[in-house]
Amino acid sequence: MPSVVFLNGASCAGKTTLGRALQDLTAQPYLLLGLDTCFAMVPDRWAGGPRGELRHLGFAYDRLSDDGGHAMLRITYGSDGLRMMAGFHRAVAALLTAGNPVIVDEMLLGADVRDDWLTVLRPWRPLLVGVFCDDDELARREHARGNRPGLARWSARHAHHGMSYDVSIDTTTTGPAAAAERVAAHLPAGG
Repeated sequence: MPSVVFLNGASCAGKTTLGRALQDLTAQPYLLLGLDTCFAMVPDRWAGGPRGELRHLGFAYDRLSDDGGHAMLRITYGSDGLRMMAGFHRAVAALLTAGNPVIVDEMLLGADVRDDWLTVLRPWRPLLVGVFCDDDELARREHARGNRPGLARWSARHAHHGMSYDVSIDTTTTGPAAAAERVAAHLPAGG
């Protein structure tokens, strides 16, 4: 049975970098995909950008009150966005059903998304990995990437709600190679 590694954490926490390092380390051809993969498929009108006149049905970025003088930005989703994510979750399950090992790079946006992922992936008993990073480093990475300010801070406070992990990684000081080795140590033999 193929294995699945579920990396969950804030925007800019280092999930994608960790996922790539894990791909380089493992003997199996793990496919790396996640929320950004799903968002890349969304038509502009349903996306959170300025041309997204239907973003309230898809995915919207909402500016919130500052947190201790720091910007806060959240992503919300409407009925179309939730349906798109549910379909994406099942597409990942189809990859697993076909025998492909998968690394999911996720920033959980809410309890319904979390619960759907966990239900869909249950047959494969995913290795749940919490990816953490401190606020200052998240802000530095967010700025360096040119991302909208505040999403990393908001998501650090919400992505882990209701989750318990098999492995927790703090990427503030742990580099990708060392983090990947820690995760790989929990994979099945040959993984």
